[in-house]
Amino acid sequence: MESIIALEELIKENETKIALQQKQIKNHESGVNKLSRMALASAENSLEIATELVDKYRKMLEKLQSVEEEELREKEQLVILAERKKYFDAQPSRIKLNKEESSDKKLEVLRILDELPEDVHFEDQELFEMAEKSLELNLYDLEDFHNKLEDIQSEFTAIKEQIENENLQELPTIDSLIPIVVLHFYVLKSNIQDHIKKINDEALEKQKKQEDDKSAKIKKIEDSLKEQEELLQAKQTDKNTKKQEIVDIQSTMKTLHAKLLKTKNIKIEKPIEKKFSGFPKYQDWWIRELWSSHQAYFALFRWKKIINKLCVTTEQKKAWSIIFDRWVFIKKLLSDKGKLAYHYHFAFDSLLYTYAELEEEIELKNIESMETIINKITAKEDFTKNVSFHKINTSYLQFKTEKINKKLKQKKEDILF
Repeated sequence: MESIIALEELIKENETKIALQQKQIKNHESGVNKLSRMALASAENSLEIATELVDKYRKMLEKLQSVEEEELREKEQLVILAERKKYFDAQPSRIKLNKEESSDKKLEVLRILDELPEDVHFEDQELFEMAEKSLELNLYDLEDFHNKLEDIQSEFTAIKEQIENENLQELPTIDSLIPIVVLHFYVLKSNIQDHIKKINDEALEKQKKQEDDKSAKIKKIEDSLKEQEELLQAKQTDKNTKKQEIVDIQSTMKTLHAKLLKTKNIKIEKPIEKKFSGFPKYQDWWIRELWSSHQAYFALFRWKKIINKLCVTTEQKKAWSIIFDRWVFIKKLLSDKGKLAYHYHFAFDSLLYTYAELEEEIELKNIESMETIINKITAKEDFTKNVSFHKINTSYLQFKTEKINKKLKQKKEDILF
């Protein structure tokens, strides 16, 4: 501001006057340069006026500067806010382009950004820290599964409501279990698909790395060859070059050519893409005749084993074992109810098809064909074999026996006393 500059100049001028008057008075008092009474009075008066003016101008300057600083702070604040707005507006794009963080983490950050209130902002690094913890806790999966369970329950309720009351045999025992088992099938299927995708992605990434390494090695060898060729040409045109030097270069080039050929011939196998074609179809008679025929039991046993092989991890295999037991329990219960539970049974099967793509074989030709296969396999099976952990005196049997014996002993003691 011009006013500030003017005041600073006025202060400077009057400070110069003060210094001059103070020097005159000091010289007078020391006897160096005596002043007349009038001159001394004038000097003292000028000093007083200049001092007052300096004080006055300084106060004016301070007042102006305080206003100026406030305006400056406001302007700076506006600039900062504008920069911050620009920073946060570009945040999603910046997150997507980040090459240091994984795709999973970036997707999680974008999901967190969508959830944040409009007036709440976090730095990129803070968001990535939140995303890392969220992924570690599987928060998104838990929320997704919760929502999926609600969808299944709603659909199950809707299906039941569409059925006429007289045609529906209510089964409260498994009413809450059915949506959970359907969800478990859905989670298992999704989990298997995710793991297979991860395996395929890792295989492709490994292949790409091998190809990149191969290309880098080839380029390095070719660059070395080019250097040796240039060196050879230079040596051949140089009269002072010794014959052995040329021989050495040619030998090096020969080695490099062999190395280049060997590197180029390295075969990088294309990874075989793993696929999940879905769960195999089951057949209704396996359930209906379960515990009545070896064939039905063995067919279910084989079906369970096939799906077990589709599971990628140990956790999936354990989960499948539990899911299978619950599925068989529900299916057998509904099957034994017969016509009374047909609509209920169909609702369960429909949900499984919708959410887990689990189908029952309905083509009679395929059912007959599978029956023939099962009969042949069953005929070859040795049913005298026991599992590796076979034990007639199980741990629970031991526990139960001990409890019963303890009760009997206590009862006898009570009678005696």
